[in-house]
Amino acid sequence: MISQSLKNNINKGQEFFEGLIFDQFKFYPAHEGLTTAGKELRLGFSCYGLKYYYMSGKWDKLDSIIQENWVNYLNSFQSSESKFPNNSYLDNQYLKYLNKFSINKFVKEQLKKTLNITGLRSFETKKSYEKKSINAETKQAIATLHQVGFKNEEKIDSEFNSDEQLYSYLSKLDWSKPWASGAQFSSLCVFSATQGYNNIETLIKFSNTLVDKETGFYFGSKPVSNREMFNGAMKMISGFDWIEIEIHYPEKIIDFCLSNEPIFEGCDFVDYIYVLNKCSNQTSYKKKEIITRLTEIYKNMSILYHENLGGYSYFVNKSQTHYYGVEITKGYNTPDIHATLLCNWANILILDTIGELDGEFKTIKP
Repeated sequence: MISQSLKNNINKGQEFFEGLIFDQFKFYPAHEGLTTAGKELRLGFSCYGLKYYYMSGKWDKLDSIIQENWVNYLNSFQSSESKFPNNSYLDNQYLKYLNKFSINKFVKEQLKKTLNITGLRSFETKKSYEKKSINAETKQAIATLHQVGFKNEEKIDSEFNSDEQLYSYLSKLDWSKPWASGAQFSSLCVFSATQGYNNIETLIKFSNTLVDKETGFYFGSKPVSNREMFNGAMKMISGFDWIEIEIHYPEKIIDFCLSNEPIFEGCDFVDYIYVLNKCSNQTSYKKKEIITRLTEIYKNMSILYHENLGGYSYFVNKSQTHYYGVEITKGYNTPDIHATLLCNWANILILDTIGELDGEFKTIKP
């Protein structure tokens, strides 16, 4: 049965994760092909490890002292630095390698600046990318901690002094690219739900302006690629999960998803599965067709699976190479930590959708 195969992969994934531990609460991103940065980054990979322990059921079996020590380790990354919101989670090794000088990076940055000035193209600045990356790491740390019943030690200061400022910020994002802009929306939902900002009504109000009544998806102008739509919807819906509101038009999203297939790479098909799962949890519409599609996707996921090691690779025959702009592996034909987390989360979502998710495994709120 497919359910047993899914469960076997999740259990093997736990073994794979344990094989990546090189010190308590510290994980390598892969077994082979690590760069120096890949060996030294800490925060993100530890969050991945804790998420997997929770999903697989191993977290609940850990001694309470070990749980508390792991939580304290993650909270030790909270820091105050003027260019980031107060009490953000900062991995200094990540910042070191992100900002490490190289002639290629310097030339690219100067070229982008020139094109921005001329107006021929519009590129994100290095400063903006760094800030968004720290925001993403902070959001991930907070989501991970709250998922397992703990919280951040120090409250994250809000960047917005009023609902008007928040709404204005969201309005200025490029919603023709809902994948990136949706990630910012999702982060704000996590912060609002966990930090007591009391601005959920503003987030709901803004989401109402984005929903497309024809497709059910969320964007400003319709993206050129379906990939952008699927991944953007995942970000928006994951935000909805944190602030506990319903998807606007789940049936229309289901129709669009069933008429289009995802790219088989890293986040793409996992986001697609997540969207179908959350929509099908809200409505019984086309449940059989959804289960058939997810079963097909699971079978296709085998092209990323390394049975001998019990993990998945982000690309076909190639591990994930970068973490928020920092090279972490050389892309060998080996499974990696992020893909194994994502793909087995997808396996759990499939179990949930087909009604076979029991107390053994748990889904997560990203």
